[in-house]
Amino acid sequence: MTSSGFHLGPLPDPPLPLPRVFGPKLAPFTPTARAEIEFIHFLGRENDVDSQVWKVKINGNGAGFFALKMFYFRHSDFFIENYTGETPLPLASPQLYVDYFDSFNCECRAYGRLKEANREDLAVKALGYLLLTPQQEAYVALKVTGDELDRNNFWGRDEQHRNLPVRAIVKELVSDEWPTANQVQGMWPDLQAIHSLGIFVGDTHGGNYLGGKLVDFSRAWTMYHPALIPTQNRSRELQGLMLEELQKLQDNYYDLKNSLASERIEVPQDLDAFCAEHFDEYENLPSAFNWLKWEKEPDSARAFVERSLYERA
Repeated sequence: MTSSGFHLGPLPDPPLPLPRVFGPKLAPFTPTARAEIEFIHFLGRENDVDSQVWKVKINGNGAGFFALKMFYFRHSDFFIENYTGETPLPLASPQLYVDYFDSFNCECRAYGRLKEANREDLAVKALGYLLLTPQQEAYVALKVTGDELDRNNFWGRDEQHRNLPVRAIVKELVSDEWPTANQVQGMWPDLQAIHSLGIFVGDTHGGNYLGGKLVDFSRAWTMYHPALIPTQNRSRELQGLMLEELQKLQDNYYDLKNSLASERIEVPQDLDAFCAEHFDEYENLPSAFNWLKWEKEPDSARAFVERSLYERA
């Protein structure tokens, strides 16, 4: 499969929930998905490869501040080369690899599922997506690089992204102070609930938590997702990924236990047990989620997966 000469599909106008494949989606933050944005200061990490996160005010309203996560572009070949081996069959088009593996789309699908299930309490809340104007894109690039001409292509835009705006997700702004013991103890039951909703987070290290809540789903796979299907050749690999997910949270607990000695942090015994030798008893596997549960057209969704999603010989 090659994406030579391929152009990503245009975003819907007027804006609709994204991404445009069956499954959960995130709605626009405003009816037009555009807004006046005042960029206050950078919030993310210098080595972030997927996004820029800034503290912002939006439309000059009195609602206070937000965190705005703006996503870089990646060529579809990146997803094809890195994820073809993680799907039962190659996907039918480069667009589908972007729909399922692009960081912005991963976050939209995970947050869309939390909203469907009325469980937005399980993570720092996402309020909708925005599309940056060219002027807003240029402003952020200049602030970060100091290069008025953006000679290094700050946003990673390629020919296949022609006319596509930078996509961003508006999130609640939360404190980066150390979490309390109660917040830490909630991380494990929250992750189990997230898994039970068909979401594999993909990255549960400490840097992706604020106040004991997940804030990053840029690596998340949400059912139905072709990388979560436990085929005969992939079941053991999926089990390894799930175990790694639990182990990263376990490491997070031990790090917090050492850093917050006065808070009396307790590492959950069942988390330790699953990570040590009893993972096969873990029941909240995302792949087991009934992904047709909230589909408005379940027959069409099932037909898409069976007939259109994968490349057939």
